[in-house]
Amino acid sequence: VSDSGPGIAEAELENIFVPFYRVTQKDSAIKGMGLGLSIAREIIEAHGGKLEAVSSPGQGSQFTIWLPKV
Repeated sequence: VSDSGPGIAEAELENIFVPFYRVTQKDSAIKGMGLGLSIAREIIEAHGGKLEAVSSPGQGSQFTIWLPKV
């Protein structure tokens, strides 16, 4: 899944899967509880997969889900 949003700084990217962590953004109000990505990662890992994120400020973000073939 990819978007063309504001992107995530590399220093914050390593923390986005931590429960209750929310990326700081100057231009917008922070929404949500910071649980969605941590829950998604837990579910994916419970199925033997992994969730990866790649992002650059101003370039959007890309999330890739890897699941084992059964």
